[in-house]
Amino acid sequence: MRLFYTVAYWVGVRPWEQMATLPVRHQVDALLDREEAEREPPFGQALDLGCGTGIWAVRLAARGWHVTGIDIVGKALRQARRRVRDAGVDVRLVHGDITRIGAASIGAGYQFVLDLGAIHGLGERERAAVGRQITAITSHKATLLTVAWVPARRGPLPRGAGRGDIETAFPDWTVVDDEACDVTGAPRFVKNAQPRFYRLRRG
Repeated sequence: MRLFYTVAYWVGVRPWEQMATLPVRHQVDALLDREEAEREPPFGQALDLGCGTGIWAVRLAARGWHVTGIDIVGKALRQARRRVRDAGVDVRLVHGDITRIGAASIGAGYQFVLDLGAIHGLGERERAAVGRQITAITSHKATLLTVAWVPARRGPLPRGAGRGDIETAFPDWTVVDDEACDVTGAPRFVKNAQPRFYRLRRG
């Protein structure tokens, strides 16, 4: 998937960024509202996995989180830095592989982790590696909000991950919410993938 995302950013094909303009963005906002309703501001440290050009990292920062974004594609991070600067928010951006988060030296104590499409593109061993490392850098009762497509062979596109796959990768976490994504206006291949949001709480 690293090669896929690198090529996608270089040629300018980034359909996943459409989430920020489609009705599903309201669903994301509602899920964030639900998370924040359980906390007192300032909300604490948030990690944006596969942050790309920083769309959601900036939004989290604007909502009151102390945000770190990590991505493996340098071109995406350069755009993210411009977005952060233009928005006038404070976001730390790190060039790193989400399957080797420990090597990225991003610290620990995260209360919230956002993944809008990185984990479900990984294989079983890679997901397990992410699960172990996320558990190591998050605090007790931390939350992970992730989106995943139904598993299927899709060529270069993400293979997806079912609820069972996610639970296997995060054995110390519990799924507290599971709901279908609003796919209104999304490309057909996204609708066919039947994406779902999963909100997990670390025990």
